[in-house]
Amino acid sequence: MKESIAHWNRRHFLKTLTHAGLSVNMLRGATFTTAMMAARAAEAKSVPGIKRVVCVYIPDGAPVNGTNLWLPSANLELPITTQPLEAVKNHCIFFSDASITNKTGDGIGGHGNTNKAFAGAGFANTFDVELERTLGAASAFPSLLLGVQSNGHGSATKKNGSEINYQDNPLAAFNRVFGNSANLGDVSTKRTRGLLDVHKQELTDLQTILGSSERERLDEHLGAVEKLNARLDQTIDEACLNPDWNVDGFVYDDANKTKFTIESELQIDTAVLALSCNLTNVVSIMLGNHQSEHAIPELEFKGDYHQSIHGGRAGAYEECRAYLSGRVTYLIQKLAEANLLDSTLVIQSTDMGDGGAHSSEHAPVMMAGGGSALNGGTVVNASGSHMNVFDTATEILGLTGQIPQFGNGALTGVIT
Repeated sequence: MKESIAHWNRRHFLKTLTHAGLSVNMLRGATFTTAMMAARAAEAKSVPGIKRVVCVYIPDGAPVNGTNLWLPSANLELPITTQPLEAVKNHCIFFSDASITNKTGDGIGGHGNTNKAFAGAGFANTFDVELERTLGAASAFPSLLLGVQSNGHGSATKKNGSEINYQDNPLAAFNRVFGNSANLGDVSTKRTRGLLDVHKQELTDLQTILGSSERERLDEHLGAVEKLNARLDQTIDEACLNPDWNVDGFVYDDANKTKFTIESELQIDTAVLALSCNLTNVVSIMLGNHQSEHAIPELEFKGDYHQSIHGGRAGAYEECRAYLSGRVTYLIQKLAEANLLDSTLVIQSTDMGDGGAHSSEHAPVMMAGGGSALNGGTVVNASGSHMNVFDTATEILGLTGQIPQFGNGALTGVIT
């Protein structure tokens, strides 16, 4: 089935069921609809161009203190806090002169209003929400908001003027996307039941609600889904049907703040799996919050990230910020392993420049992915505002005119 026909069938089916008194929102969240979207996963990787976006929030900028310890040189020599990106740097575009600004270009770096990282200052919706209603409109999940110890101090995502909390529990996030049948705390995490079998009760319930003509259409639709499911069994990645996930049996405890590494890896694993299975095209990830309360026991500095910035201990901020670059490297490498990096745009942003000074200037903003369509392995001038980076992403995605212009427009030197 061609993509356009699948889209038309889905819209037609939803319209029919809406007339029967069932809400579109409920249907979009139903596992039955999710199965329809999952059945298209075999087609996902064959679609050319950039069709997926992952927005990553990094709290509290990066150290400057007279020398920019994040921005690479023109020939891509990486300073201390960017060094973990060495293995993937040729997939990255680093932006110089990227100040954190509002829609009028005024510097607004500092704590609070975390959504400014995703271009929310002065707008009702952040960039990722605009993607949700455009790029993600036909997905089973228009977007995913995955946090790592993020809740409690602002959100990077704003919708209709209100900040939206992220899901910090990796087990709950995975369960929402891949279904209740997954055993989330066990090495044998699998979805072993056939997709259609899972929905037998849903179909039975629908048949009692619909009239005879609608039941006939439902039967026709079920036949189409059965054909898709048979095709799916032949061509879809096994990981989409039986995802191996959380193989070490991690159990989430929101009071335990010492598990940032495993929590971030599980959230990224879920994001990449959902993208690979074509269940979503838009993911936002928050690696902490603007108060930076997370601590990393594996590091030499044992305090929380905020203490490393303002505690006066030499090298602490640099060590903690380099760790976060390592988390972004993990994401990029996982996308590459899943053959998704060329079709995915990763955007890393933040809410300030130098966290120690709460400044706006020299903010660590970068892109990654996009394959040969983007000028990877370069440093590009952001012309004074991180908002211009999001305008550039809009152009890359072919959404100019469908998404508001956040800054002064797309930058040159990014698209090849």
